[in-house]
Amino acid sequence: IASLNVNGFGRATTGTTSDKWLAINQLMKEQRLAVLAVQEAHLNEDRLRTLNDLFGDRLLFLTSPDPTSPLAAGGVAFVVNRRMITTTPPTMHVLTPGRAAILTIQWTAARQLLLLNVYPPNRACDNAVFWQQLDAGLAACHARPMVLMGDFNFVEAPEDRLPPRSDPVAVTDAFAALRTRLSLRDSWRGAHPKERAFTFCQAATGSQSRLDRIYVHSDLAMAAADWTMGPAGVVTDHFLVGLSLANYQTPAVGPGRWSLPPCLLNDPPFMATMRTLGLRVNADLAALPERTATRNAQTIFAQFKRDLRDAARARHKIKAAAQDKKV
Repeated sequence: IASLNVNGFGRATTGTTSDKWLAINQLMKEQRLAVLAVQEAHLNEDRLRTLNDLFGDRLLFLTSPDPTSPLAAGGVAFVVNRRMITTTPPTMHVLTPGRAAILTIQWTAARQLLLLNVYPPNRACDNAVFWQQLDAGLAACHARPMVLMGDFNFVEAPEDRLPPRSDPVAVTDAFAALRTRLSLRDSWRGAHPKERAFTFCQAATGSQSRLDRIYVHSDLAMAAADWTMGPAGVVTDHFLVGLSLANYQTPAVGPGRWSLPPCLLNDPPFMATMRTLGLRVNADLAALPERTATRNAQTIFAQFKRDLRDAARARHKIKAAAQDKKV
């Protein structure tokens, strides 16, 4: 999972969408993201419909636009990778329009994963009120997100700013109350207690801050790994932050059974090999004098299947190499 403030819709391209969302499609593919939380999406219903029509076979877009200016301010969104989230379609519940929304994913047959995407106001007084109202809204709908991520527009500790400075106490206290009640932890900071890194640089002053963060529930602390923080390949003034969550309740899945590649069923050389092996089986069965523990119809047929499998694998390597060379 990952979070990114995209800083607006981007430059429109002819007849489809913007260059920014085309880059997001590539980002989801290259980094194998299951879910991307987006802030400052600037998506209305028309833009959302266009994105789902264009990328609908691979991605699902869900958004909560800013209620007053959906094309020019705020807005949170989720981008879901359909090829990785193949269970029940995810659902989104809006807590604060354009500012906070929860995505519910059916993680296993008996377990859901709730992801909360936030983009609080930049002004300190509004930011503090946002956390208080969000806490009350979560309590009212009995929602307990396991992951909280987004552009928080404040930092909890002075070392997350350069030059270091503390944020207003009203903001940090309001957020701390919510974080404590939900048992959420700053996952990256927990894994990098002495490291300093930043996700946003103020162009006018050169000051930097770690505004973009991902918090996970204490029960998932040991399941989080593979933290990333860096450029996303999308035109924006924020870094992408991400991590992996391991589902330890997933049943073990083996390598599966080998099967005959369908392309060999119409391959003349392989069909000839299969005919030769089949005729040899018939001859061996006809010449079988009497059944023994090591030489009988079952062992002859088992050897035939092994020979056929080996021949198929050898022929498929040749055929696949020729196709790759042609491409």
